[in-house]
Amino acid sequence: MPLRHTLLGLLNNKPMHGYLLRQHAKSYSWIYPMTNASIYPALHGLEEDGFITHQSEIHNGRARKIYHITENGRRDLRRWLLEASHQTPCFRDQMLLKIVMQSDDTIHYARDWIKASLETLREEIANYQSDISSIMKNAPTTAGTELAHEYGFELLRLRARLFEQILVLTNEPKDQPTGEYGDTTTRATAH
Repeated sequence: MPLRHTLLGLLNNKPMHGYLLRQHAKSYSWIYPMTNASIYPALHGLEEDGFITHQSEIHNGRARKIYHITENGRRDLRRWLLEASHQTPCFRDQMLLKIVMQSDDTIHYARDWIKASLETLREEIANYQSDISSIMKNAPTTAGTELAHEYGFELLRLRARLFEQILVLTNEPKDQPTGEYGDTTTRATAH
């Protein structure tokens, strides 16, 4: 399970208390969303399974748990990291479904939400570009980390190109301007 193994991976680097684990886990939320509410139950489960232990320490007059990975936890993390992941690519995306289901009658009316989605996505891309240094600072920098960030960023740009192309296709007159995230926008045809 990705959350449990993310926590094991973080603890493999150094022992941490829950709040610090939550902060470091945020560095990976762009890949695998994790809620703060799910972290503590996962920590309890890892401890019950013998993959982590904790020691209590007093900090600013309050007790807090410092979690440590066990040898069993290291073995399970290594097993998970080395086993092949047999995941079929998933295209479950409500927005893509809405686009595919548009008819010639409705697509022109959908332009408003498509434009709004494109603007939101452009803001997300700009924020991602400006935040990448802080994201990378909190995550261990490896060749894999950098490649995964580029992959995620390319998915955002690809989605933006899709929206740009839909807006061009539904624009009257049908001109072919260059999009912000693509070379030129062209209509794909099925044969």
